[in-house]
Amino acid sequence: MKDYRDPAAQRRLDFALMWRAEGDSRAALEAVRAALELEPAWPEALYMEGDLLAEAGESAAAVAAWCRCLAADPGDVMGATIRLAQLRAIPAPESLPEAYVRTLFDQYAGRFEESLVGRLEYRSPQAMRALYDRLGGGPVARVLDLGCGTGLSGEAFRGVAGWLAGVDLSPGMLAQARAKGVYDDLAEAEALAFLRAPGPLFDLIVAVDMVVYLGDLEPLLRACAARLAPGGLLLLSAQRTELADYLLGADSRFAHSPAYLERAAAACGLSLEAAERSAYRLEGGAPLPGQMMALSRSGGVCDAAAAPGLAVPDRRDDPPESVQA
Repeated sequence: MKDYRDPAAQRRLDFALMWRAEGDSRAALEAVRAALELEPAWPEALYMEGDLLAEAGESAAAVAAWCRCLAADPGDVMGATIRLAQLRAIPAPESLPEAYVRTLFDQYAGRFEESLVGRLEYRSPQAMRALYDRLGGGPVARVLDLGCGTGLSGEAFRGVAGWLAGVDLSPGMLAQARAKGVYDDLAEAEALAFLRAPGPLFDLIVAVDMVVYLGDLEPLLRACAARLAPGGLLLLSAQRTELADYLLGADSRFAHSPAYLERAAAACGLSLEAAERSAYRLEGGAPLPGQMMALSRSGGVCDAAAAPGLAVPDRRDDPPESVQA
């Protein structure tokens, strides 16, 4: 995407942002359109124009603005696809745009934990670890934290991992995770591509709230099953809906039904060990419906102490195989 540096256009967009923050949508729309007079293919301005038009009830004009935004930015850093799908101008995507997710979390990384944990009372990693403990899970040789973010779930599972790897799309989030020093290896990659690349098997894969960026989960579940050691366990948490198999909500996240998750897991060769409803986090001051599931490749947790020939790598040493995709 082009790096726009026209000072006049930037000033006009800054005014649009200011007016919008102050609640003057009409002045904001005039300012953003003035910016577009100078930079007609500026994705950020086109996206904002679409937002302002949608807020004003001008859905057709909003769709046109977001379509121009997508044409100017085919990678969809702004997430115009999401807005188009929410207005049902296009079918819901099977996953959120990779560039959008990466950019979102790169921008959010520095304040992620303060916002999510401090203000929204996010406790999914701790709840997931508690579920693992209730299932009798003990120390295992290899653990993969899929969509590790800043490392909150890594902190929760470090104590049971002989060797702990994390993977995430966002360099900014990975930098935060690396600073915690809880991981033995970190990889910057898209989750499905990482799982499909050559690499070691894992005794435990933890996917804490990363499936909210995916609609159809069968490709991910199948790839997880292929990377689980015999007896391995997949723990995942998700937003919950009862209205459809999965749907893209107004919060730009996917929610999944418990029935769909169980059916998709079975289709991918995973057995349901446990399923629990949980509060995902706060949304508008109220608990957001969530769920956790434990899925096994062949039943039971692979205990590193009991599994013949399964050595737990020393954290100070490189693992026998690299997880880098």
